[in-house]
Amino acid sequence: MAFIPVGYFVKKWINVKPEYVSGPLIKVLLPLLVFFNVLDAEAEKLYILPVFTFLLALAMIPAANLAHKKFAKNSNPLLLRSSFSFFNIAFFGIPTVTALYGQEKVSALICIYLGSALYGDTIGYYQVAKTKHSPKEALAEVLKIPFLYVLIAAVISKIFDAKTPDFIEPILKVISFIVSSAGMLIVGFQLSDVKFRNLKLGYFGKILGFRTLAAVLILGVLMTAEYFIFQILDDTDYKMLFLVSLFPVAANVTVFASFLKTEEEQSSLLVFLSALLSLVLVSIAALFLN
Repeated sequence: MAFIPVGYFVKKWINVKPEYVSGPLIKVLLPLLVFFNVLDAEAEKLYILPVFTFLLALAMIPAANLAHKKFAKNSNPLLLRSSFSFFNIAFFGIPTVTALYGQEKVSALICIYLGSALYGDTIGYYQVAKTKHSPKEALAEVLKIPFLYVLIAAVISKIFDAKTPDFIEPILKVISFIVSSAGMLIVGFQLSDVKFRNLKLGYFGKILGFRTLAAVLILGVLMTAEYFIFQILDDTDYKMLFLVSLFPVAANVTVFASFLKTEEEQSSLLVFLSALLSLVLVSIAALFLN
């Protein structure tokens, strides 16, 4: 979290473009984490954990539509759905899980991240791209995303029982730290252009409170079903999944806002305020889940 104010002041002083940081993260470092952590993940969990977060993202769309209908009519419905469906599992989740359960649990978290990323980089991105392109062109944009090919390569390698070489492990720890800190740095960059005098705490509080409650209920139903039907996951897996419902809005929502040229300030506020809320909620939850 300390990197948020660092990013804020760096952007004020130097006016660095966020894509200078987000580009290497999304195109190089995060795909590396995904690839090698998939290799180390337990096969059964690799099949079920991504399904949880993919279904969570889908189920959050009706929740966002309900919020828009009842009390968030001033928000762009597409951005509202993105804010509800996209959870900052990578940048916020990696340091959280490492602190609570150790580096060895990051591979399970990456499995959890896969479902969210798969939704965001396919259905989520397609919906946004379609606002500016034809359906065919939007699909072409989706197919340019490197994550999809990294995931396919990782799964194929996993099938052939490939393992992460020992000398790679220390490098992955460094990459994990860079991804976490740089992700928060980007939030600071985006906040440098926000006019806090326009902040409507009541309005954003309703949106984020309803989002958190919906995520807790949806994941609660999914975890209960898994417990009684499959019984594959262990206690720590359940705890990590519960923490996901408390994670903030993913920073790529601001990227979508920039893409749409609409409500860029509101999206930055949602990302920032949800990060502050998550810091409080996750800290409280950690007292009971560690």
